[in-house]
Amino acid sequence: MKMKTLKIWRKSRLSESRANSFANGRTGAIYAIAFVILAAFSFASCSSDDDEEFLMDQLAGTWQQVYDEGVVSEGYVQYTFTPGTPATGGQCTIHVYDVFTGDTTFVRDYVLTEDRHLAIYNGQYGTTPSEIYEYDVQRLSAKTMTWHLTNSDVVLNFKKVK
Repeated sequence: MKMKTLKIWRKSRLSESRANSFANGRTGAIYAIAFVILAAFSFASCSSDDDEEFLMDQLAGTWQQVYDEGVVSEGYVQYTFTPGTPATGGQCTIHVYDVFTGDTTFVRDYVLTEDRHLAIYNGQYGTTPSEIYEYDVQRLSAKTMTWHLTNSDVVLNFKKVK
């Protein structure tokens, strides 16, 4: 009779030992590693570059250039975009105020494409215009806009004023 009791007691001790090992040791570490890997994949799948807002219909209106902090400007530049048809773009009125030279206004045409390319030009688009400025629009929302001058390091920031 004693033999059977001892075997049962040993089996229950082994089961208890395995339960403690399961709860405190290896399995907890495995769950922790699995959680870290899943968290890493979920963060890696998010890219801030792809998430930049781009709402083409928000371009219409007047935008004023905003300068970096610490840059002093003796004037301002405003772009007013008046949409036309999607195929032809629209009209862009550029108003420049400079303390020394006063007000200057230019009227140009523009085209904004789905792939975030903005062309402001003088002349007919599709032919060789006499003057063309090309930008990659990084951000376009209801209140802010950021352009990157194509093939350059120049970045322009704007706020919507009208």
